[in-house]
Amino acid sequence: METQVSVKQIIKDFIYIGNQLKDLFKDDLEYKPIIDFVLAKDYLDEELDIPFPKMKDIEAATNLKSHILRKLLLKMHSKIFTYERKLNLSFNKVIYHFYISYFNYRCQFTIDKLTHVPRVGETINLPFVSALIPINHFYVENITHELENDCQIVLITLKVGSYSPYFHFMKDRALELREIGIMEIYDLSESEIKKIIYNKSPYR
Repeated sequence: METQVSVKQIIKDFIYIGNQLKDLFKDDLEYKPIIDFVLAKDYLDEELDIPFPKMKDIEAATNLKSHILRKLLLKMHSKIFTYERKLNLSFNKVIYHFYISYFNYRCQFTIDKLTHVPRVGETINLPFVSALIPINHFYVENITHELENDCQIVLITLKVGSYSPYFHFMKDRALELREIGIMEIYDLSESEIKKIIYNKSPYR
């Protein structure tokens, strides 16, 4: 069965790879008005807080009629995302974004180049964050990858202390059994999470 594609969602999806569209369709001038519109504003800048455009916004800016705009968007999308695709995306930039939380302390910073990417559970010392975090001994709790425009963003979450495989097993178990919610994992400190998990655990 053929997947139904939302044209409205295509517009949003294209915004996340806007920097690549110009190169991907450089030989297809019929798509240029759409690409120019997508690149005209930085919709992904949270500080600017620009709402994602609607179909009528693109129609007005490009002077394309609704059925023509829909047809072009579907053609562009199929060239990248369908089984018969002819174009490949390229994410040739990498940045590493570190996030640390410790009770009411918060710290985040970005690194452009990193020779070795720390893995989950590994220990890392950061003597240059002491102004924000009173401790500089951390472990990698989680690594998430995001792909945006032409960049791979590696999000590395650090926690204070040393990695405990047992605690992480118990945390995953509690999540699976719904003894703790996913929002609690993000909102509570590690000690608060341990109190909830171990109080409910039959192994305590």
